[in-house]
Amino acid sequence: MPISIVVCFHNPGASVEHTLAWLGGFAAAAQLILVDDASGDGTAERLRSWSAQHRHCTVIALAENHGPARARNVAVEQVRTEYVWFVDDDDEPAPDALAAFGRAIQDGTPDLVFARARFRSADGAERWADGVDETVVIGRHEALTRVLRGDIQGFLWSKLFRRSVLGDEPFGREHPQEDFVGVVGAIERSTRIALSQASVYTYVERPGSLSRDRRPDFRRYAVARDVAVSAARRAGVDGVVVDYFRLWFYAIAVAFVPVRRGAAAAEVSEGIRLAKVELRRLDLSACAELGRGAAAHGRIILLVGRLYPLVLKPALLLHDLLRRFRR
Repeated sequence: MPISIVVCFHNPGASVEHTLAWLGGFAAAAQLILVDDASGDGTAERLRSWSAQHRHCTVIALAENHGPARARNVAVEQVRTEYVWFVDDDDEPAPDALAAFGRAIQDGTPDLVFARARFRSADGAERWADGVDETVVIGRHEALTRVLRGDIQGFLWSKLFRRSVLGDEPFGREHPQEDFVGVVGAIERSTRIALSQASVYTYVERPGSLSRDRRPDFRRYAVARDVAVSAARRAGVDGVVVDYFRLWFYAIAVAFVPVRRGAAAAEVSEGIRLAKVELRRLDLSACAELGRGAAAHGRIILLVGRLYPLVLKPALLLHDLLRRFRR
């Protein structure tokens, strides 16, 4: 298949064997590109040893660690196929993912394929994380609209990219939300985006992963928000949709995430402050037409301010208890 698979590593330890095991099942890929981002645990040597038995595999060992954005940019420079799929080293790609992507690109050679993915939390619970139950080809404007409404998320691993829509340094030079930034940029360079019902990936949350970090990086949210809003305005996406995106993606997130993760009081306060600044710029009545729950959440943050954690924590406790009961 005209597909390259890119996997970046940084100190994976013994789990590298798990990654290499499932990579061995993707012999149909034309190219495997493995990037070791300056690991100190012997990962580069293990990758080189494994690649010696796989002629379509390229190993790149970086001398200094600069994070996933640079590692992926370096990998993109080595892609020699029409399409590329980015996979994290500690997750679980579906065994039939390449076949699913192959079906999607057989007819019409789309610039992007948006498939489906699942999320498995640290307690073993699973849910859909990305994608829609629909098979259709859409354009740039519709794709951006769906991303801003939250129907499609900005994760890399559920998407297949045509190499030509990635451009140079598609993930920027810094770490904040490099995956989301790359997806939005690729959409802007695309004309045909295929949606696939196939589930190609399971993201596995692990202790110590970014999604469980107690210290929220508010800049990550701001960078991603600004990139998406600018792209949406260039594409002429409706202003209400843009406001709704700023509501759920940024305003609610910067207030909610620090409380959910048990961040320090100063970070919780800063998140609420940032949320209120953003919320005052939005038309929450118009946003309610797209999502009543999100609009109500925004109004609660404005109304209760610093008391938001006292309101949220009992609701989170009840939510977690109900989820355990249902399991």
